[in-house]
Amino acid sequence: MSFWKKVCYELDFQNISRKELAYKIDVPVATINRAIERNSNPYAIDALRISKVLGVSLEYLLEIPQSQDNEDNYSQNESKQLELYKKYHRVIHTLESLSLNKQKIALKIFEQCGELGK
Repeated sequence: MSFWKKVCYELDFQNISRKELAYKIDVPVATINRAIERNSNPYAIDALRISKVLGVSLEYLLEIPQSQDNEDNYSQNESKQLELYKKYHRVIHTLESLSLNKQKIALKIFEQCGELGK
């Protein structure tokens, strides 16, 4: 996934507009829109500022591999967990808003759906 696709994904996930991102990194929103359209490489300082605003590592946005195998395996596992959370965060938050009894019922329904899918 390209730098800008990851940025757009994070913006959508965090409910941040391009305009808000542009304001926070001190560039015109048109600059961000053009960069996304053209899929151009950002300036290093802008990439760093974007990573800080989004609360993600620059390495993640730029797909820079880790230098050590253990760190790489940990990072990949962490990335997978983060992607799963991002994919199912609405479900998790909905479940958390339910009473304990309703949570148990919902989890049983999920488990039964999983059994049907096998």
